[in-house]
Amino acid sequence: MTVVILTLFLLAAGPPVLARMSAAVVRDTHASHVLRVIEAVRGEVGRYYATLALINLGLGAATFGAMMALGMPNPLLWGVMAGVLNFIPYVGSATTLIVLAVVALVSFDDVERVLAVTGTYLALTTIEGQVVEPLFVGQRLKLSPIIVFLALWFGGWFWGVAGIVLAIPSLVALKVAAEHSEHGAPLVAFLSPGAGKRLRPRGAGLKGRPAEKAA
Repeated sequence: MTVVILTLFLLAAGPPVLARMSAAVVRDTHASHVLRVIEAVRGEVGRYYATLALINLGLGAATFGAMMALGMPNPLLWGVMAGVLNFIPYVGSATTLIVLAVVALVSFDDVERVLAVTGTYLALTTIEGQVVEPLFVGQRLKLSPIIVFLALWFGGWFWGVAGIVLAIPSLVALKVAAEHSEHGAPLVAFLSPGAGKRLRPRGAGLKGRPAEKAA
C-alpha cells in the first residue's frame, strides 16, 4: 500500500518535482532526457489505468445483468462491487465471489440457484482476467498479450498483490524507457505485438535480388 500511494504521488507531482530530483544527480542535458522519459511513462501509465477502468466498467455491467437475470436482490449493488473491487487484482474478485455466495445462500433455498450465481460470476471474472484484460490492455498499450499475462503471473509470484498491481505499470515504464534508449530497439520489439515480424532476419524476402543483379 505504501508503494502504491508513493507511486501515485510521484505520478501526480509532475515534472517540477522530478526535475529538482534529477538535476541534483545528473547534468542538464541528461536531466532533460530523464524528464522526457518520465513524462512519457506518465502518459502511458495513464492510458493503462483508463483502459483498466473501462474493462472494470464492462465487468460491472455484465455482473449487474447476470445477477438481475438470476433473481439476486440488489443487482446494481453487486455490479458496482464487482467493478470497483476488480481494481484489486485477484483479491477483489475473490471478495466479490465470497459475498455473492453468502448472499445467494441466504436468499435462495435451492442449491442450484446458488451454484448458478457463483458459477456465473466466476465465469465472468475468468473471461475478464484471462482473455479480455490481456487482449485489450495489450492492444491499447501496444504490448504483447503473452508478455502481459507473464508479467501479471510473475508479479503475483514475486510480490503478491502489490506485485500484481505494479506489474503492468512497470512493464509499460520499461518499454517507454527502451523506446528512448539508443540500444533499446530489441527490447521494444520483444515487448510489442507481432515481435516475429520485427525480428525477421534482414535477408528475408530478398532471395531474388542477387539473380536480378547478375542479370
